[in-house]
Amino acid sequence: MTLYWITVQDINDVPPKFDLEKGVYSVQVPENRVPGKNTGIKLVVIDPDIVNHNDFQIVRGNEEQKFRIDSATGEVLINKELDYDKPVQDRTFTMLVRLSDGANEMAEVFITINVTNINDQQPIFVPDKYNYTVTENTDCDTNFGQVTAIDPDLPAQDDQNITYYLSMNELTNFTIGKDSGTLYIKGCLDREAATRATMYLYPRAMDEGGYGHDAEPATVTLNIADINDNHPYIQSPDNSYTKIMENASPDSLKPITIMLSDWDTEQHGCPCTLSFESTTPADIIQKFSVRASPNYTSQYELRTLKVLDREAQKTYQIPFRTSDREQVSGTRYLTVEVGDENDSPMTDGFSTIKVYNYQGQFPSMVIGTVYVTDLDDYDVGDKTFEIDATTPPEVDTYFDVDLNSGNITMQKGTPEGNYVLRVKVIDKFRNETAIGEVAISVVDLTEEAVMHSGSFKVAGYTAQGILQQQGSVMTGSSLYERLKEEIAKIHNIDTESVDIFTLRDVEGGATVRYNCHNSPFYTAARLNGVMMMYRQQLIGSLGVDISMVNINDCLYEAVAPCGTSSCQQFLRPNITSPLVIGSKTTTMVGVDIAEEYTCDCGALEPPPSVCYSGFCLNGGECIQANNTLSCKCPDNDYGPRCELKSARFEQGYAWYEPLKVCQNASLFMSFDTKEDTGLLLYSGPTVIQPWSDYPRDFIYVALKSWELQVYMDLGTGTISMAIPLEKNTNREFDYSITWNDRDVTFQVLKCLGNSTSDNSPECRKSIPLAGLKSPSHLLNVGAPLQLGGVAAMVSFDQLASSYGWTLVPPMVDPFFGCVLELRHNNYLYDLNATDYDKNTYKPCDAPVPARVIVGKESIVIIVVSLLCLILLVLLILCLARRNKKSVSYPELDGIVKETIGGTDIEGFGEKDMTQYDLKLLRVGPNGYLYNEDGTNSYTNPVYENIVNP
Repeated sequence: MTLYWITVQDINDVPPKFDLEKGVYSVQVPENRVPGKNTGIKLVVIDPDIVNHNDFQIVRGNEEQKFRIDSATGEVLINKELDYDKPVQDRTFTMLVRLSDGANEMAEVFITINVTNINDQQPIFVPDKYNYTVTENTDCDTNFGQVTAIDPDLPAQDDQNITYYLSMNELTNFTIGKDSGTLYIKGCLDREAATRATMYLYPRAMDEGGYGHDAEPATVTLNIADINDNHPYIQSPDNSYTKIMENASPDSLKPITIMLSDWDTEQHGCPCTLSFESTTPADIIQKFSVRASPNYTSQYELRTLKVLDREAQKTYQIPFRTSDREQVSGTRYLTVEVGDENDSPMTDGFSTIKVYNYQGQFPSMVIGTVYVTDLDDYDVGDKTFEIDATTPPEVDTYFDVDLNSGNITMQKGTPEGNYVLRVKVIDKFRNETAIGEVAISVVDLTEEAVMHSGSFKVAGYTAQGILQQQGSVMTGSSLYERLKEEIAKIHNIDTESVDIFTLRDVEGGATVRYNCHNSPFYTAARLNGVMMMYRQQLIGSLGVDISMVNINDCLYEAVAPCGTSSCQQFLRPNITSPLVIGSKTTTMVGVDIAEEYTCDCGALEPPPSVCYSGFCLNGGECIQANNTLSCKCPDNDYGPRCELKSARFEQGYAWYEPLKVCQNASLFMSFDTKEDTGLLLYSGPTVIQPWSDYPRDFIYVALKSWELQVYMDLGTGTISMAIPLEKNTNREFDYSITWNDRDVTFQVLKCLGNSTSDNSPECRKSIPLAGLKSPSHLLNVGAPLQLGGVAAMVSFDQLASSYGWTLVPPMVDPFFGCVLELRHNNYLYDLNATDYDKNTYKPCDAPVPARVIVGKESIVIIVVSLLCLILLVLLILCLARRNKKSVSYPELDGIVKETIGGTDIEGFGEKDMTQYDLKLLRVGPNGYLYNEDGTNSYTNPVYENIVNP
């Protein structure tokens, strides 16, 4: 049988069609999908023919060729960039796809691609320029306009979700509604304080509620309309100052021209008038006259009526009444200095110079000028100066005097010590000679002395004014010396242990930086803390205004150099350019300390690679290996740099350096105690608010009836949280507090024992920071960090009332137990680094000091014992009296005669020639004579039985 195989060849005779079940024909694609990527569309074809040539073609809806089809896979790919925002037609693509196998009827299907929006465009202000007008000192604490921004990513009718804000500098005078864009004035504006009576604001906007893109700032021009609120001022002479020479006849002097002007606009300003103020002293009116210039308006002439003498009075403050065209009047002062002539005699003088030589590294430099007693001030050109021969040679080695100026130069490398420099001064004009004696004290100031320093500001004084001698040079004193005395008093140390080594002029006064050295140097926390406690006492004693303690801009958010970021202050001594501040008789050469700021939490950046003194604490040994430092510490109770980790508190307290100002901060403490109540930590104000912008911030942690409580205020309102602890257990407790600009979180690890997890609701609390009462949420505290309790301070009730706290921390007993570790961020506190503490023992297992505790029961026992002892003594005395035998005294006359020897009875004119011993005449309380060896000849047996009663 023959088999035949018949092969049926396929021809392309069946039309293809789309499989609508297995294919994907509608998708959403984000607008940032890049060309070449798959859209997600999958074209699936049903075609039973084996031989076919399927071809896809987009025949409608793809006019800009945004998409293409891969014929091999049926996938729709992106061909060109998509943009949801422009044009609007790009948001939805409905395309007709045609399928052809080249022989049969074609198949068609619609595919839909919806392009979705992403936030890829920054908001824009519409419009971007605004112009508003307000009236000075009238439109106060009010809104004056509004700015508007839109998000191009969103339809105009949708909520734009824009947040508006201003820069930190602009917040000084303005605020903006964060959701509305409404602009507000804080307080009032002053046209004359603004440049050309115009202020500019540059509002910002951010989409996605403040988490998206920033807009280019808008420009707001604010014109300040004028009101007549200023009286005329003296435009000329410059700075309201002029000079008239002494001894000059009034007729020989040209008049002083006084020109007036007004800061207000012309319609409110000059022509202006000037006259003596009604309160002008009679002495000034007798010496000066003023009249209007005959040829000019708003111009006057000042003349002298008498010959002026500089030695009688050096300057005159002449008060004038000035008025504008609308009679707005006020007082202006003209300073008249009497010029100097060399007309006064010169005599010997004495002055002092104190040099604080930082690390002995000051270069050769002028430290002051030779002083002689001379009422003339500007006659140095008539004098010569040379070191007198009576000056010791070693002084001549280290100090030079300029022949013509009298400037004293200290050579580089001058040793610490006291020197007396005698200088011969010759006045060539008056042919006079005098000796100027200068006592120079050179003190080498160490780095530790600078870094462990306190600071404060004296209002209304210049640095030179603080040094100015009051009274005679021998008996008077300066504010500088009185400050040292008062600082020594509040610290109970000698005045010589106080160094004021920096005086610097600042706006509104002078800043002072000082240290106290009582071996070792007091810490800055102690100096600033004690100064704040005794500030009012010093103000009363010195009669000056100490307007700030602890000079640190990080503490004041309105002027903080880092804005709302972390902030840390560093002291940078200037070695090459010391401060030279002097009066005639007193000069201080101090260290110019630059207060620099970094916007971090003070970590060592980069970590040191070379050992240096102070890297390892508490006597630890520094070890260097592979450019990495480590410390060899006494035992395991120390941290990486030998920080002592533990301390025991027995109802006392200890002061430590304040917490650093950190943007995202955390505080961790480990402790144990057997007591159910005790104050663990407080950092915040200790006195009633001393000045208006003193920080209100504080943090408080206390254990109360086995409940751990936290009170805190970051300037946004007071909050409190509490977590119950496992009671009556001998275990450690670990808690942490974290805070940022959103919330504060408080957590205690296994608060109720091992059965509770760390994140259980009982062990973890969190509170959002509601409201925006201040521009940041940093903990700004300049006062010491107090552990275990608090030193003497006002009550928390008083503090809450003064600083506006809405919750009052409870006043609990000091802590009795151990603090085992304290960390602020990555900074491990050295609990040995305190020099102001009470009932604090370091480390935790330090020996317990011997103590005598007397209670009520002990007092009763002592009283009864004393009564029994008194009764026993009385009984012994009675028995002794009863057993005492009668005493017969021997005939002493013979003994005396035998001892003394013969005497001239007839005239008693000769002295005894026989040597005798008066000890033979001593009689004991029992009536018996003492023997030659000092023992009594009779012993009562009753007393022999009594030993140490």
